Amino acid sequence: MTDTPADLLAVADLVDARLEQVFETQRATWAAVDPRLVEAVDELARITRGGKRLRAGFCYWAWIGAAGDEKIGDRDDSAAIDACASFELLQAFALIHDDIMDDADTRRSEPTIHVEQAKRLEVEGWKGEPRRYGDGVAILVGDLSHVYADQLIGDASVQTRDLWNQLRIELNLGQYLDMRSAASGDFDRATAQRVATFKSALYTIVRPLQLGATLAGPATPDLLTGLDRYGRPAGQAFQLRDDLLGVLGDEARVGKPVGNDLREGKPTELVAVAVERASPSDRSTLDGIGRPDLSREQTLAIIDILQRTGAVAEIERRIDELVDQATRVADDLPFALGVRETLIVFANYVAARQH
Repeated sequence: MTDTPADLLAVADLVDARLEQVFETQRATWAAVDPRLVEAVDELARITRGGKRLRAGFCYWAWIGAAGDEKIGDRDDSAAIDACASFELLQAFALIHDDIMDDADTRRSEPTIHVEQAKRLEVEGWKGEPRRYGDGVAILVGDLSHVYADQLIGDASVQTRDLWNQLRIELNLGQYLDMRSAASGDFDRATAQRVATFKSALYTIVRPLQLGATLAGPATPDLLTGLDRYGRPAGQAFQLRDDLLGVLGDEARVGKPVGNDLREGKPTELVAVAVERASPSDRSTLDGIGRPDLSREQTLAIIDILQRTGAVAEIERRIDELVDQATRVADDLPFALGVRETLIVFANYVAARQH
């Protein structure tokens, strides 16, 4: 098991405290208007608890590095913490909507909002169709999270705001390509890599790093390029590990049903490699990927093919190569030694985590 780095936990504590301030303020504001409105804030607060705070961590440490500092506490970090909290609220928006699209029952070992709210309609004996009500409430709570994220970016510089807008577009287009590819059965490597670039490399690591750097002042093109060269391989390694965990992980640790990626037909490099190497009989078994009624036995048969074709082993090798690449780039970034060391630790962590 890979322990969460102390430098990431420290940022998570700061961000958690800021998020709770936001929710408390919103509760007080809307309770005075209509107590029922607080329910939406409470649902968002529930689904936002926990998580690795990766985007916040990369954003915060890039800010420290670009400011010329080496550790937490060297200067006022309120603007940086607000930006970090923005990333977590944007992530909550993405996850809530993603759970509806994937028809997921749990997230971080908690019931998803659309499932919880569908049950509520039935328990309360309210009118309407439970699923439509649950989906509708979840969409609105996700949108609320997006608005709060925008508010926390506040009076950011033009450079910061441009990056924020860019990452939001990339996030939505990446999700579109993910859904479209799953529906059309596009399991080629190029598609899988493009989805991973949009949804993980750019959104999870590159843009948080670049945006964090701009919080310390105008970031030079060379710095933004260097952060991109570090963040892309680290983000790709993150996604490849996520793909493995989605099929082979421990459900109790991952916090969501393992095997769902196969039922949803998500385009991953893991599946792409197996499809390239599969025998005709194995390919007929792999054709089951993307079927929502995929049984446990069929899932296990697909997993066996992923292992027998060497797809799992190749992805593990690819992760190691990507982490090495990110580490070499981190050593050359114009940051203090302590920050560069932290980024190296982060790259290794996202690639080796077990949840």
